[in-house]
Amino acid sequence: MTRHYYDFFGDLLVEVVGRDGRTATQYRRMFDHFKVSSPDREPDMVIRETTDDVDPETVLGLPNDYYGWTGEKFVVCNGSDYMAARPGWNQVDVTTGFEPFYLIYPMELKIRQQRVEREQALIHASGVQIEGQTTLFPAWRGAGKTNTLLSLIRQGAGFLSDDRLWVGADGSAYGYPLGVNLGPYNFDSFPELERQQEHDGLEDRVRQEVYEFLDKQFDKSGSLPEMGIAYLNEMLLADDDRTFNDVASVYPGAEFVEESTVDNVMFLQAAPDTDTVAVERISTDEAMADATAISNFEWDGRLREYFHAYDSLVEGGNMVETLEQVIEGERAVFRELFEDVPIYRANIPRVRNWDERGLHAAMADTVQSLETREAVQTIH
Repeated sequence: MTRHYYDFFGDLLVEVVGRDGRTATQYRRMFDHFKVSSPDREPDMVIRETTDDVDPETVLGLPNDYYGWTGEKFVVCNGSDYMAARPGWNQVDVTTGFEPFYLIYPMELKIRQQRVEREQALIHASGVQIEGQTTLFPAWRGAGKTNTLLSLIRQGAGFLSDDRLWVGADGSAYGYPLGVNLGPYNFDSFPELERQQEHDGLEDRVRQEVYEFLDKQFDKSGSLPEMGIAYLNEMLLADDDRTFNDVASVYPGAEFVEESTVDNVMFLQAAPDTDTVAVERISTDEAMADATAISNFEWDGRLREYFHAYDSLVEGGNMVETLEQVIEGERAVFRELFEDVPIYRANIPRVRNWDERGLHAAMADTVQSLETREAVQTIH
């Protein structure tokens, strides 16, 4: 059994008691920057991996896919795995195979509660600082956040985050140095990257190699047979474990930017039928619609479902109200930010081999050509 502590910006101290399960492993890889050896206070949240069974008194849902209440803990069950949280979500038990992100979202909500009181919000975006200009790239999954980040780091940019970061109503941006989850798509676009993946024996290595071969050959957006093979490949051969890498280990010398001021924002959208980067200015209302949809897909939609079930099962539960207050506060932060900086939307080709197609240079040129906060304020 292992015990690790993670201090998130002084807002939340988390203790993870692990049994080499998915949650303990992902915390070590993803949140390595926040690991502390000897915290000077008691943890705000304790997560324990367990192999125990759970026996809820009341169940909402199917026998192996449900929300439940044991009389002491709220249960989220997915197949043979579950997490069980005591009221307040300060103590959570989780089985070794449970999806780690489904626990990370409630944990991050605790940080969001702290920061929204300081007029700061969590945004699903990568962010860089290049030649004194700070640009954020909000996007849905698979739209090119990581490739965009790495392309600009290649050009000497500093980074705030690969996946999500914090923004303030005053235009500030705060880095969130998470490990980068690199997949075959990223390695194909950056041939200089070295895979840092561990395999549990020959069978695991062969399975991964077959998965990557099929992933390259068959497109999920192609013909019906192609789509079928691609989805079966994802379902049967894809690895549940994620390989997170520190950005500085991927590109030695890459500088982490702890805090900056946002100069512009460029939303990324995947465009399967184009082979060039196309950019347009968008309004504050369009940016708000995009940001709200992204946040709902990435974490708020799942949290809302969890908390409706929680409030239904747990006497005195008010987690839906808690979540909505945070969301309302974050939307106010987003609107103030978007009203003060130039906002763009970019269509990004959904292709492999960015290197061969010249997309690295195209992204760098595009970002450096964007108007900045200073230019807009000068005009006004």
